[in-house]
Amino acid sequence: MTCNNNFYLTILDRLRFKTNLQKVREELNISKQQMNYYLRQLKKRGLIQNKGYGWWELTNQSKRMTKYDNFLKKDMIRGHAYVWEVKLINKPENWDKRLEILKKKKINHKIVGAKNTTPRIKALGRKVWLCKDHLRIFDIEKSSYYGENAIEARKNSFLQLLRIVQVLENKLGFSLKPFNWEFRKEHYALIKNDFAIEQNNKGIIIRINDEYGEWLLVDDSLGMGGELENIGKKSFETNIPMKKWWNDNKKHNFKVTPEFILKGFNNLIQIQEKGIKHQAEYSRDLVEHKNAIKKMGNSTEANSKTIELLAGVVKELSEEVRKLK
Repeated sequence: MTCNNNFYLTILDRLRFKTNLQKVREELNISKQQMNYYLRQLKKRGLIQNKGYGWWELTNQSKRMTKYDNFLKKDMIRGHAYVWEVKLINKPENWDKRLEILKKKKINHKIVGAKNTTPRIKALGRKVWLCKDHLRIFDIEKSSYYGENAIEARKNSFLQLLRIVQVLENKLGFSLKPFNWEFRKEHYALIKNDFAIEQNNKGIIIRINDEYGEWLLVDDSLGMGGELENIGKKSFETNIPMKKWWNDNKKHNFKVTPEFILKGFNNLIQIQEKGIKHQAEYSRDLVEHKNAIKKMGNSTEANSKTIELLAGVVKELSEEVRKLK
């Protein structure tokens, strides 16, 4: 972990909420020498400042760091646009009187919701709806959680969720544990993505939809190059295979490889095993992928030959699926 550039982000994340360097070192399992090395590097970049012996704080630059700095490499994942739902397993006593408690504690709040009955407060800058049996927490616009993959980015966002819940407990005077949680909304983007940068330089924004809505967006959300972004309800599930597909094909300059074809036929074997229902589902996915490939092909002349080859493979696989039916 300490060999990767994103470990600097891990150090910054810990210093955002902790000042005890001993506890940070124990949590990250690094030596005092390693810790001092990272502190020096972060100081050189103006991201932290020494406030006294063993006391470091984040500078304003790193507190608002959402753009791609020199720690972040191509095709890392940026998780963002989160809406979390915290389901209260055992509602705190007097939870039904939470509005009265807010008034008594003089906690700033607003009444929101379709029926204008739900109190909303803020914790760590996040808007929090205090609903009947759950909390709905909206992350700050353009807050970012980076990782090598969507799993790591989501984990970092969950750590933020735990901090928000802790602040809420302190503010309300309630224990909110135990609780279950759910990601109601989340986006994942490959940052500094070559394809997205190429399209952005041409002034092109690409949006790809299926029957469930928009799921892929090529844009430049933070104005720092380009993002190949998965959105919608399936963003977490679609980002993981998309990044793998991108990295695998980047190794071969996006040429059709035996591995690509073999995977297609392995999928056909799985279709035979899983039955007619899965055949129809796979056929639908092939059509979606074919449409996506066509749209991407229209947007970049450089990859036109590759797109044609990929479309041909998809067509052949589609024919095999039809025969299996």
